[in-house]
Amino acid sequence: MCAKKKAVPRKMWRLAGEPIRSQPLSWAEQEAFTEEFSIYRQFRGSTGDGLNWVTPAAARVHQSAAEAVASALCERYAGRYGRETVVKVVSAAVAVPAPLSARMAQRTDFLLGAALWLLDYWEMHCGREEEYLSLLPTEPDRLLEYDIPFSEDLDHSREVLLRTLTLLCNRDGAYCKEFRALLELVDHYAASGLRQRFKAAFLDYMDRSLEVYTRLQPVAPELPPFLGANLPGPGFLALDDIPPSERPETVALLTGPELICRPVEEIQEQLGSRKAAELLSGYGTDDPYALCAAYLLLEREKDALASLNGLTAIVMICAERHLPWMHDDFDARADLSEPGGPDYRLRHEYHMVFEEETEGDGPPDWLVSEAQLFYIATGVIPPREQRPSEALIRWFTAHGIAEQRARELAFGAMFAYYTDAGEHGWKDIGWFSNDGGDDADALPAEAAEPPAAPLHGEDCAAQIDLLTRQVKELRGALHDAERMTGRLRAQLQDRGQKSEAEQAELAQLRETLYSLRAKEGEAEGSRGPLADLPWQVRRRTVVFGGHDSWRKSIKPLLPGVRFYDRENLPDLNAIRGADVVWIQPNALSHKCYYRIIDAARKNNIPVRYFGFASAKKCAVQLALDELAEEKNAE
Repeated sequence: MCAKKKAVPRKMWRLAGEPIRSQPLSWAEQEAFTEEFSIYRQFRGSTGDGLNWVTPAAARVHQSAAEAVASALCERYAGRYGRETVVKVVSAAVAVPAPLSARMAQRTDFLLGAALWLLDYWEMHCGREEEYLSLLPTEPDRLLEYDIPFSEDLDHSREVLLRTLTLLCNRDGAYCKEFRALLELVDHYAASGLRQRFKAAFLDYMDRSLEVYTRLQPVAPELPPFLGANLPGPGFLALDDIPPSERPETVALLTGPELICRPVEEIQEQLGSRKAAELLSGYGTDDPYALCAAYLLLEREKDALASLNGLTAIVMICAERHLPWMHDDFDARADLSEPGGPDYRLRHEYHMVFEEETEGDGPPDWLVSEAQLFYIATGVIPPREQRPSEALIRWFTAHGIAEQRARELAFGAMFAYYTDAGEHGWKDIGWFSNDGGDDADALPAEAAEPPAAPLHGEDCAAQIDLLTRQVKELRGALHDAERMTGRLRAQLQDRGQKSEAEQAELAQLRETLYSLRAKEGEAEGSRGPLADLPWQVRRRTVVFGGHDSWRKSIKPLLPGVRFYDRENLPDLNAIRGADVVWIQPNALSHKCYYRIIDAARKNNIPVRYFGFASAKKCAVQLALDELAEEKNAE
């Protein structure tokens, strides 16, 4: 006798990180899935012509995930759409024989979107750059340079981008451990936000897809009795006689990855329904970078959302089509600036704001110009002989952007150009040179030859043109070298300042510790009053950390000090404008602490530490420190 075959336990899937606990599908619904997936069985695996299809193992994973998600969606759409409709939409979209989501996950454009989100997050939330930079490959794959857009990101260097892309392209191979370690740097709240954003985009498409499927289902026409059933034409075919591949609702399901985010007219021509076209064309996202990064997280966690093949790919395709570099037209490029400059007339009233004052109280402190206001707010000197291009503004407005917004974009474009390439950047680079050789290599040989006869006419003009181009190229090379030297010098200076700041910070910590040890044996009442409380501070002072009860007790003792809640991220503008920063280490997270320290170091703001839990002692400590600073200044 043969032993009874054990039933394979049903996999417990997660949807956006949460277990799917809905009722399983009925036997008939599971059979519908099996039938849908069996249609493409002959396409699975690799073929002789080099095409790759869904492997049998991947197909089983897709079917299992689709059945679990379909059971949850049946409960979600109960009373709105029938279970048969939900099962059909999910199974048909997931059972596509091509591995759509796997192909999207290999596209450099998609991975570049994920890389930028991750780098932005790590830069903001990691205490030090070495936390994530040390996990990236030291040498990037240089072939990737030909796959990423010809542009520069204003926040991250091209080298770091290439290193990150190299890791993401090999996240399942050589850099598997490093990739896992980098994802662990994303905290719980950010990771949960990524999952929920991807889930929301998925459900948004499901809402649209189910409505499109319902609208496009054909209705059997009633034939006039006097015509009988002899009228020709597909419009009068019985529903069972229409091939499945030609049914409009099936066409909409299978061509969804291609039709989403396309112009309404293009989709309407394909489907024949204006409403369906508007639904698929209006599908979009406000944060494509987050969707790209979310897929990598879901893929690593083997979440059901990453295993739905066609449905997963639709969210990924939507994200990619919203990335800035997905469309380019060099012929449409307009000049980013034109002759002009900022307004230097002193005609704007400026009010300095201190402590609890509101802007506009009292008479103005200065009269300032537009350029001075821009510098005060940003610390950047505006270009002196250039202003945003009116041609670029007209180009933006011609594409439906409001004029005010178009002027803002043109202003940003001009500054992006100056930040990235410098005033003499792209203009002086001979990208399309047709000289037929390397002029720099030819110069020494020409110098060694005997003097040639004087040139006249066209020959002289050609020689002048050649020399002019050579001079421009040499100036460009010199300018690049000067920029590189300036960057290295700035980096060296920055590291020196960081070292000095760290030494000062360490000295302050040592002083605080020494003071605490020296006062351990003193009785509470053995010392006289060292400072009168409440103490009116004379410096711009900000305080971070401390429990709520501590802040409530110390605020009346130090009028004029700005206290910030420990629950909120530190206000960097407050740190930049302060004379001194005080930290109460208890009840302060590491993330907030490093954010405060980094901002203080960058702006050379001294940092002090409270050495007591008592609000009164801390107030006295701050007052004595201020008195000592005033005495040293004298």
